[in-house]
Amino acid sequence: MKLNFNNEGSLKMTAQIQQALALIQPGMTVSLGGGRHMQWLADVIAHSPLTDVQLCSPSALTLAACRQLQLPICEQPVKIDLAFDGCDSVDQQFNLLKSNGGIHTDEHLFAQLADQYVILTEAAKVTPRLNAKVPLTVEVLPAAVATLLTHATHLGLTAQVRVATNYQGYVYTRAGNLLVDCQATNWDNLAGLNAMLLQYTGVIATSYFPQAATLVLAEADNGAVQVLRKEG
Repeated sequence: MKLNFNNEGSLKMTAQIQQALALIQPGMTVSLGGGRHMQWLADVIAHSPLTDVQLCSPSALTLAACRQLQLPICEQPVKIDLAFDGCDSVDQQFNLLKSNGGIHTDEHLFAQLADQYVILTEAAKVTPRLNAKVPLTVEVLPAAVATLLTHATHLGLTAQVRVATNYQGYVYTRAGNLLVDCQATNWDNLAGLNAMLLQYTGVIATSYFPQAATLVLAEADNGAVQVLRKEG
């Protein structure tokens, strides 16, 4: 479905956004994650002929953008038809690392409610294995941080608390918890490491989303979009 707009010149109507928009049907509850691409998609939805679409978001910034555009908001969805989000790394098994935003706990909740979880990302971020340069980020209660750092070290990880001096973005979660960035030489055993970290008292969630995506729209530098669809 190709949707045309009278004022496309003011919109970020890339091929990727166009394909994302074509997935939305009237009557859907749609979640938009964090980041500028999600705000671009909200802007395009606001100027489209789509009707009766309810929007929600795990991101306070995206939600504010939707309100500014006077889009219909569903504050506490119980079911989501279609959830869009970005990621920092995705592998060929549709595993995701969503670390840089620091809102992964809320993103897990919204992904869990979604019938379809669609990732909009750059083609360079789609690799055979998850990118080891992207940390596994852990949301942890402040009282548990010191012992979590020791625990992570015993697991062979390098871990540090995210602070403003070493990160340009969120350093606290919406719930007031801290973010700990963990790194390793590679993420070949990420599933096992993630499981052990989640068992630790005080850990709320991590930025690893195992086989979470149902569809990936990967945009190359030339604007072409590769569509990767999970089978089954």
